[in-house]
Amino acid sequence: MRPETGMLPARKRAIRLAAAALIALSAGAAAAAEFATEFATGMRAHLDKKYGESRRIFDALANGGDAQAQFMMGTIHEQGLGVPKDLAAAARWYRKAAEAGNASAQYNLGIFHQFGKGVAKDPVEAARLLRLAADQGHGRAQNNLSTFYFTGVGVPRDPVEAWKWLTLSADGLKGKGRQIALENRTVIEREMTADQVEAARRRVAAWRQQHGRRD
Repeated sequence: MRPETGMLPARKRAIRLAAAALIALSAGAAAAAEFATEFATGMRAHLDKKYGESRRIFDALANGGDAQAQFMMGTIHEQGLGVPKDLAAAARWYRKAAEAGNASAQYNLGIFHQFGKGVAKDPVEAARLLRLAADQGHGRAQNNLSTFYFTGVGVPRDPVEAWKWLTLSADGLKGKGRQIALENRTVIEREMTADQVEAARRRVAAWRQQHGRRD
């Protein structure tokens, strides 16, 4: 069979493709490094309370698709840092970051839906968002999610699942937060049978194994 006119030998074609991929990877790494540097500059300005400067930097990065910057834009609008407080705008930025997988944004937006801050009150959506953050190991999200399962709001009532999330929350929280999680678990445990507690322990072990966490 006659080869296609102008076709490169397979080896040369593979080398060119590999080189093109390397160039693209290098460009991507350079862009990521530039984003990281700009974000760090924005954070320094933010911590120095230079909110106008930090907002300008975060806004540019956020509109470029950076989830951390989108989260910070949500924080700026939620707290009214250098701009009028605007919970609806905060929710929009949190949603962008949450959809990109930012656990803190998922948690914050979950709280917004739990209490109707800047968005419609929606316990089902709140539980969904908190679950996304909880599965990333976000301790406060795990703690809040346990309440949903214990009360049966937004999800079917399941004290076993509530016990699981409080145990995992205690893993990641420190100080008073950890103490509250353990105290809440004790309250729930009083209403559980020995079999339910054992089932909850198995769920905790399964989650830790699935997510690469140790006891």
